[in-house]
Amino acid sequence: MQEKSEIELIAHGRQGDEAALAELFGRHYASCLRVARGILRSKDDSQDAVQAAYLLAFRHLRRFRGEACFKTWITRIVVNCCLMQLREARRRAAWVQLEDLGGGHEPHVLTSRTPSPETATWSREIASAFSEAFARLPKHLSEAYALYAASNLSLKEVAAQLGITLAATKTRLYRARAGMRQDLEPLWSGSRSRRVA
Repeated sequence: MQEKSEIELIAHGRQGDEAALAELFGRHYASCLRVARGILRSKDDSQDAVQAAYLLAFRHLRRFRGEACFKTWITRIVVNCCLMQLREARRRAAWVQLEDLGGGHEPHVLTSRTPSPETATWSREIASAFSEAFARLPKHLSEAYALYAASNLSLKEVAAQLGITLAATKTRLYRARAGMRQDLEPLWSGSRSRRVA
């Protein structure tokens, strides 16, 4: 049986063909998981982000206009879901069994693996600022940055995905980094002044 093109799979998927949708998304699952893992650094969190991204993409498949290739579209959704996860204030309580501390009456210090309020706040600030800086990039720059930085594709692979020259890819990445660096500079300056004070 001849393998269907992505255009055919998208068309069938829009008509409710579940097998076409499964094949379409299955083709990109491994690369989406790599993108998420590169951002979140956790297997479980990465799987959650990809699952959330796939649910969103299934719901909004009719909005896919084909201006970029399907892989670029789904990768952008995965990156956005990862950034949303980073922004969420998720605190995990570290439970300690008091019996495990020993039967003596000496004082014990109960330590927690949960980040301090200052660290948690700083992490949320960084994630939020990064997400906002990424969101402000023009679409052509954010696509190149997401494919290169998040999915660890080579420059040649990014150029092939976007259908542009290697030189144009380098230019887009340079402009994306410069734009984000400019947006994030006040945050780094503020952190240095806080440490000095």
